[in-house]
Amino acid sequence: MQINIIIDDKEQTFVASHVPMRAKRKFFEIRAKEEALFEEHGGIPAKEQIELENELINILVDVVFKNQFTIDEFIDGVTEDYYDMKLAEAIFGKMEANEGNEKGK
Repeated sequence: MQINIIIDDKEQTFVASHVPMRAKRKFFEIRAKEEALFEEHGGIPAKEQIELENELINILVDVVFKNQFTIDEFIDGVTEDYYDMKLAEAIFGKMEANEGNEKGK
C-alpha cells in the first residue's frame, strides 16, 4: 500500500509492504467504542469524536505505515476524501483508480 502526503509543499510517497490484519481489528474496536458512546449519550460528544478520529488516523500512521510520518503531517497533508479512501483501502482492501492527493481536491 502506498500513500501520498504533501509535506512542506512537496508531495511525498510512503510505502507499506503490507497491511496487517491489526488495521481491520483496530477499526472494529473503534466502531464498538462509537456504538457504546452513541447508546450512552444518544450521540457522540465532540471531545470523544476527536479522540475516535485520532484513533482512526492512527491506524494509517502507526499500524500500517509504522510512523513514517506524523499525525500532524498526515492531517495537514491530505484531503478528507483522500483520507477516507486510504482508510477504506487499509481496512477493506478497496482501491480507487486515481490515488493522487492533489491540493485543493
